[in-house]
Amino acid sequence: GGDRKDRAVAGQEKGPVMKTVLVTGAKGFIGKNLVVALKRMTDVDIIEYDIDSPSGLLEEGLARADVIYHLAGVNRPERVAEFTEGNFDLTRQICDTLLRLGRKPLLLLSSSMQALLDNPYGVSKLYAEEAVFAFGKESGAAVAVFRLPGVFGKWCRPNYNSVVATFCHNIACDLPIAISDPAREIELVYIDDVVKAFIGVMDGCAPVLDGQYCGVQPTYRITLGSLAENIQGFRECRTNLSVPDVSDPFIHALYATYLSYLPTDAFAYA
Repeated sequence: GGDRKDRAVAGQEKGPVMKTVLVTGAKGFIGKNLVVALKRMTDVDIIEYDIDSPSGLLEEGLARADVIYHLAGVNRPERVAEFTEGNFDLTRQICDTLLRLGRKPLLLLSSSMQALLDNPYGVSKLYAEEAVFAFGKESGAAVAVFRLPGVFGKWCRPNYNSVVATFCHNIACDLPIAISDPAREIELVYIDDVVKAFIGVMDGCAPVLDGQYCGVQPTYRITLGSLAENIQGFRECRTNLSVPDVSDPFIHALYATYLSYLPTDAFAYA
């Protein structure tokens, strides 16, 4: 008992152990949200890497990081070959560099449910997953691969690859929306839940949901028609002076997302 107490006191004197965390794709939708959350933590030193970062920053991060959040990737390229270059090739480069350096940090990969599909994007994500699993097996490093459905929340680019961002932006700005099939159902996760799950992995809580893959809970399923109806209802709240029923977790998250797309001159109203 006395020895444990002495060690505890000694540990308190040293303070928290700092972790160096590398985030690739730090300026992207998920990356920006993750970095904001990490910066609230007092025991984390963050290296933010993105496509416009200095060429040596990635290798510096790989040489120092205790934890790597590999979020960088390509999903809307000009050339089909960019899927492989931005998703598989970059992931393989990261894994090969870590092996060359003899390092085995915790490596988390943000992948997609589209890795199950036979299209250029899905195949490139599948190969990236396999590279991460192979690195973990060869090095003994802990790895976590998240297959995410559609992610929604603040700072997601509209008119790009998120129907929630597009609907929120267009409806908030009084622009038209197009719905190809109102009955089509989509699966979604909220960005705050994604960030919570990612940070949980760093703290030793990997939410493995499907064999070797990790996932985020809760997930939400909604038709495109219902999604548009809910967001249009948020807009009408500002004219009929009602408040949405945010007791439902999905409506709460969706309403918070909608508010983040309001033009600045719509922050106040008569």
